[in-house]
Amino acid sequence: MIEFRQVSKRYGGQIVLDRVDFRLLAGERAGIVGPNGAGKSTVFDLIVGESDADAGAVIRAKDVRIGYLRQQVKPGEERTPLRKYVERAAPDLETIRAEIHRIEERLAGDDAEESRTLLRRLGELQSQFEAQGGYDLHSRAAAALTGLGFRVEDLQKPLGEFSGGWQMRAELSRALIAEPDLLLLDEPSNYLDLPAVEWLRRRLEGFRGTLAMISHDRYLLENLCEITLEVAGGRATRYPGRYSWYAQEREKRREISLSRQANEDRKREQIERFVERFRAKNTMSSRVQSRIKMLEKLERTEEVAVARGRGHFRLAKPPHCGQEVLRCEGVGFAYEAEKWIFRGVDLAVQKGEKLAVVGPNGAGKTTLLRVMAGQLAPGEGKRVAGHLVVPGYQSQETADTMDRTRSCLETLKAVAPDANEKEIRTLLGGFGFSGEAAEKRVEVLSGGERIRLAFARILIRPPNLLLLDEPTTHLDVESREALQEAIAAYAGTVVLVSHDVAFVRAVAQGIVAVAPDGGGVRRFAGGYDYYREKIAQEATGGEGRAAPAKDVDEAKVARAEAFRDRKVLKNELRRIEREVAGLEREIPGLEQEQSALYQKLAATEISPDDRAAAGRRLAEVEA
Repeated sequence: MIEFRQVSKRYGGQIVLDRVDFRLLAGERAGIVGPNGAGKSTVFDLIVGESDADAGAVIRAKDVRIGYLRQQVKPGEERTPLRKYVERAAPDLETIRAEIHRIEERLAGDDAEESRTLLRRLGELQSQFEAQGGYDLHSRAAAALTGLGFRVEDLQKPLGEFSGGWQMRAELSRALIAEPDLLLLDEPSNYLDLPAVEWLRRRLEGFRGTLAMISHDRYLLENLCEITLEVAGGRATRYPGRYSWYAQEREKRREISLSRQANEDRKREQIERFVERFRAKNTMSSRVQSRIKMLEKLERTEEVAVARGRGHFRLAKPPHCGQEVLRCEGVGFAYEAEKWIFRGVDLAVQKGEKLAVVGPNGAGKTTLLRVMAGQLAPGEGKRVAGHLVVPGYQSQETADTMDRTRSCLETLKAVAPDANEKEIRTLLGGFGFSGEAAEKRVEVLSGGERIRLAFARILIRPPNLLLLDEPTTHLDVESREALQEAIAAYAGTVVLVSHDVAFVRAVAQGIVAVAPDGGGVRRFAGGYDYYREKIAQEATGGEGRAAPAKDVDEAKVARAEAFRDRKVLKNELRRIEREVAGLEREIPGLEQEQSALYQKLAATEISPDDRAAAGRRLAEVEA
């Protein structure tokens, strides 16, 4: 379906892709991974023709229909109702619908031969419209939007009323309902909460076309993609397996590469010693020149052997504190009077626990975390910190508000002016800022580097309670894995908000669920899989307590989430039924008007203008 042949691409003086070869066959599902900035989105831009290769060729199957989820919203649609904006993602249907309407208007004429031709064409168009899902486009758009978290009452609101994150959900809905031959998704789980991620997984499992997905979400990669394409160092390497297999195979190849480099380093040292020792001896000149050529060959091999290291996260040993780290007693919070985000929260956090706060976007997860961190004062109740507890709060906001003119070293000095430089440099080294990297200014750091620096900043005075809001934002897959391992090994207490399913599953030993619209806060004693199974049991009316399980019962979860989807569609069906009932009440009057119009058109004394007006009205009545 798609083939890259020796494709190269530069931006400025930087080589992004260098003589890349790969194929994506019809029906395949490919996960595209690699470090940030390596060229993953460039691959998509080349596939859809939004960018041209500097060399080589990008070959596409003939007449392939491509759907592309970008990381920006289509401009100029702010006033378009949400559902209508999503429905416009199927331009072929819009074209067919417009032609059907034109034919229906022309059928008002009295040319019998033309009418027969138009009716044949109308039948063909209506068959195409039905085959491409035109008649259920309305309900498919509603199902996609509500599955991704929109409420039924949101569907008629203008697109511009929603935040950037919700607009990206609308873009994702557009990509899904278009049903293309090839679906390209660039970070589809960005801005999605955990329920929406689960819905997206199920939706894409049923997609029948070819899928290519750029993602740092290991849960989606593992469950949806059967092959993995790594874009790194200017190359694209195809791994014929899911993400877990790719990760193991990648480590094996790295070990081989590192071993080869170590051998070459030893050879290089031997050759350099030989050249240095015998360079001045004429009798050895030919052998010296031979060794120099060998050295040049080794240097070229070194350029080819690229092995990336794991991300850098080293969490310091936490200071001692009491057994109960934090307690909330009847806590409530409201940004506006009487509009409570949550009330009556009773929650105790014990030393060494690792909890994840989950729930839909807008339910109040970040607000609860900030109250627990002492960043916000509760509107009612009280927050009680335990004996000798030192909290460390990190969020995307804290990473973005660092002084951009300071270096990494200066950033940490500002937080701990009494710390010596060696101590600071040692800490920075643990987060990947060794040597000269410690002098880099914040303004030149990537998003992932700023997250690492934010961690280093709160750890310069080691906390024993980490409160983390979306800590994996801007981190590539390897950095997420490194942070996951660091938190799992951390001896302190952790409370975090994250929409990364794999991260939450690996780290959280307990779940704090925040329900929307002030629906309350609940504590679950098991991890994420236990929480999902428990919610599924409650949604389907199951009784008894679910036992913690390593593997969640996907059938139960699917039934529960299908039950929710059915409720949404039932409401939509009721709305349609009300519309139909209204139309049925109008039918007798329309039939009378239709009969009168036919008589008017049949009259010989009618003027051309009146005939045209009557024809237009007849088309409206019969539409």
